[in-house]
Amino acid sequence: WQRRPCTAALAAAAFAATLAAPGGAAAQDGPGTSGAQVLQLPAGSRAAGFSGAYAAGAGDADLVFYNPAGLLTLSGGFSAAYQRHVAGISLGSAAGALRVGDFALGLGVSFLDAGDIEVVEPDPDLGGQRGRKTGETASARETAVRLAAALPLARGRLRVGAGLGLATTDLAGLSRSAPLADAGVQLELPYVTLGAALRNLGGSLSGDGAEDAPLPTELRLGAAFELAAEGGLGLLAMADLVSQLREGGATVLAGVEAGWLRGQTGRLGAVARIGYDGWGGGDSGLGALRLGAGLALGRLALDYTYQNLDFFGAVHRLGVRWSWPNS
Repeated sequence: WQRRPCTAALAAAAFAATLAAPGGAAAQDGPGTSGAQVLQLPAGSRAAGFSGAYAAGAGDADLVFYNPAGLLTLSGGFSAAYQRHVAGISLGSAAGALRVGDFALGLGVSFLDAGDIEVVEPDPDLGGQRGRKTGETASARETAVRLAAALPLARGRLRVGAGLGLATTDLAGLSRSAPLADAGVQLELPYVTLGAALRNLGGSLSGDGAEDAPLPTELRLGAAFELAAEGGLGLLAMADLVSQLREGGATVLAGVEAGWLRGQTGRLGAVARIGYDGWGGGDSGLGALRLGAGLALGRLALDYTYQNLDFFGAVHRLGVRWSWPNS
């Protein structure tokens, strides 16, 4: 019992130190009082290449993380992504979507694993001036699960969706959790799709006597513009205006995808992506840009995203998607 506070303090310090700098929204702007970092880092495979600018996105299961209304743009799909973050932190997600009649259903899971550290306590034989290993380890992990549904209106041009979920954290054996809710809408116009989403609606992470931490509730307003040329070339640009409703910060996320789009070239597609993350801009521009690429064969696609975090080094995300678009 006497060693548990030390264990929690060490794990908390390690988790906070490794996540504060590499581009978490709360760490870059605003007071940074929100909990659940897993909800603040971009989830998904292709979406990461757009720096998470996905409120008006279409065509893959990762929309369950950004705007559930977009799930109506595909008949079925699956995606998975993994990233080795700084300091050995693992970040990943998986999502699935299925069209059932007029409805679309989606399920998404994201996780953040900071690994284990050895617990060291003051050595009483040396007056507490040096530490000794206890043989115990402390861990820090976060997960978020979402279940969403969407329904078309106005002959399919207007899409509405909503979701429910649960965010949990485990920090050195101290567990906290909070239910969350999402809601979104998309309007499809010629060449342009508009989207709006409320994400992470809910209370605060609480439990096990730990201090409560509010969820990072945000409002997103987004737009997507797609242009296809002869010969299979195409361009897709997306941007989100993101407002943190509790912390008060706001920024722009944006991304561009260009190349031989799968929908324009039959079975093969190859694109390059560049994304801008306003949360990572700051004075040094730390992590503001993401570069990526995608290769598609039929309904299967592979995605890669690169981000340079300056003195923290570079991080790489790999992902796979299987998408069955609406006919």
